[in-house]
Amino acid sequence: MIQNPKIKGKDLESMFNISRRQLGYRIQKLNDWFKEQDYPEIERTSQGYFIVDDAIKDFLNVPNESTSQKNEQVYTAYQRAHLILLMLFSEEEGLSLNHFSIDLEVSKNTVLNDIKKLKELIVPYEVHLQYNRTNGYYLVGNEFEIRRLLMRLIDKVFTMHFSQSDIVTGLKIDEDKIDLIDRHITKIEQYLDRKFIDQSTRTLPYKLYLILRRIKHDKIVSSFSIGYDDLSDTKEYQATEILTSDYPDIPRQEKLFITLQLLSTSVQWSEVSDVQHIPELKKALDEMIDQFEKITFITFTDRDALINQLMLHMEPAFYRIRYQLSDIDGLENSLKEDYKELFHLVKLSSKPLEKFFGQSLPENEIAYLTILIGGSLRRQDEEIEQKVKAVVVCTQGTSISQLMLQELRSVFPEFIFLDALSLRDFNQYELDFDIVFSPMHIMTNKRLYITKTILTAQEKHELRQHVFGQLNNTVETEIQVEKMMSIIREHATIHDETELSKKVKEQFEDTHAYSSVKASTLSINSTLNLQDLLPINHINFVHSVADIHEAIRLTADPLVKMKYIDAQYIEKMHEAFDDTYMVINQNIAIPHADGEQVVHRTSMSMLILEQPLELSTGLKVHIFVVIAATDKFKHLRPLLQLRDMSQDQAVIKQMVNTDSKKDVFEMIQHFSKID
Repeated sequence: MIQNPKIKGKDLESMFNISRRQLGYRIQKLNDWFKEQDYPEIERTSQGYFIVDDAIKDFLNVPNESTSQKNEQVYTAYQRAHLILLMLFSEEEGLSLNHFSIDLEVSKNTVLNDIKKLKELIVPYEVHLQYNRTNGYYLVGNEFEIRRLLMRLIDKVFTMHFSQSDIVTGLKIDEDKIDLIDRHITKIEQYLDRKFIDQSTRTLPYKLYLILRRIKHDKIVSSFSIGYDDLSDTKEYQATEILTSDYPDIPRQEKLFITLQLLSTSVQWSEVSDVQHIPELKKALDEMIDQFEKITFITFTDRDALINQLMLHMEPAFYRIRYQLSDIDGLENSLKEDYKELFHLVKLSSKPLEKFFGQSLPENEIAYLTILIGGSLRRQDEEIEQKVKAVVVCTQGTSISQLMLQELRSVFPEFIFLDALSLRDFNQYELDFDIVFSPMHIMTNKRLYITKTILTAQEKHELRQHVFGQLNNTVETEIQVEKMMSIIREHATIHDETELSKKVKEQFEDTHAYSSVKASTLSINSTLNLQDLLPINHINFVHSVADIHEAIRLTADPLVKMKYIDAQYIEKMHEAFDDTYMVINQNIAIPHADGEQVVHRTSMSMLILEQPLELSTGLKVHIFVVIAATDKFKHLRPLLQLRDMSQDQAVIKQMVNTDSKKDVFEMIQHFSKID
């Protein structure tokens, strides 16, 4: 498929002597493997061709161009949309569906679909695609916005594995003039005493060529788009004379626009002792590093070198950000995945830069900063990934949350505190962390430390003892084990003291939740599972209910009959029910309330509705599970298992469609085995 993009399914069937079904099976197996490895699947076009993504070609180390049919590259709809956009910048007039259809070798209907994708591509710009019989398809809009789109397009197509000939043909480029501009760029590098990075040396000649061609066609940028005072005193402005020496009478604003391209083009980093350009920017970077050091408790050992390196990057970035020019993107996606916590911390620290620019930083610029800061940390053997990462969860408002965050940072300077979160934000949080600090109990399978919002000096000391005692498995655990063994020796005969001591220690280490209040340690009862709290006789079915009150009453009925709860608990649950957060994964409603004096045994009960109940949020729910707890810990493990069950859409569907309590209980048993 890669070597011959024009091959069809029938050709493969004949070549390998297999049936259409066998071919489909093999392709599905390939796609299953690609999906597991996070590669795009093989697509099949309406004409019967196969499209293999460039990422797979790179993985298999296969050249992008076909070896047997080099000029017959098959492109996806997304790629074709970019090629059509290239043609619209070719300065050729009267471009119609016929032109695109013939050049791309696809039907007119396919071109119409590709044009829809093209329109999506230009949404971020104040540019529109128009058509009339005289002029065909053409772009309209402010010339500065059209140039932004053009610069972005050139950057993009050089990362999409298009053949060089397709780019040149699409834009109708004179390659001799590109060679001339290449020579001019070499002179500019000598004049500026800096080198453009490899990607820039590929794209910059095309950008400059197309700018000069648009000027020749009287497509001039507005004189109000760029501030003359910002750019006219730069060496880059003087360097434009080299480029424009063959083009007399170029307007001043166009020289400024070309200057902007040189200023915003990434250059290779070099060892520079001090960079004096844009002092306010340097001050903002200095404040950013201050902020990073404060929230991470990490001190950069060679701070001046880091600032200078950041300045070398931020000089061209200054113009990219200020004038919203293009730069090669995509870097932030992989970086956010591989180093997402460091990326997040750099983003948190970037407020001084945002203030300097008067706008949010594009994520690709934050990605570059992350690379530089990460490199500096590695050189001094500081690995963010190896540090304990924590979050603070508090429902008492932003001020209290931030107060807790600052307090805990001072108590645990060794930890990286990622965020102070509301409960709702916590439930949707995507970053990886090890520890949660909160003034209340929350659902989490990570270590949870319950602490006050404001701690006394003694409580801070006790909290540190508890946390590090657990994390480091230190003497504190050994002392607790020995105390427990001493009590057992007094009241029982021990047959195997070593094994018992081991089991007691495991019990202490199985603690998932802690409280700093009065230095007491509280643990989840690890012996309770979902099936223990939700046995078969606690499961009921009904056709429908009139309202939430009836749903709660019928769900709780088994617990009332068993005298596990008093009837008053039903009213408490009804008053406390909030369907904005008491529904997990939009599947299972979990009514519960403060059960002091009206709950006599930790338990659960389930009601499954044939017809769902529509809640005030508009969500339609089939399953209700009442939670009754005598304390704040025993039900947490079963609750986590219930959450896991709610995430399995197939299981939820089976529960709703069955009328067998036995079947439902077997599903509950399955999730009771999940830690």
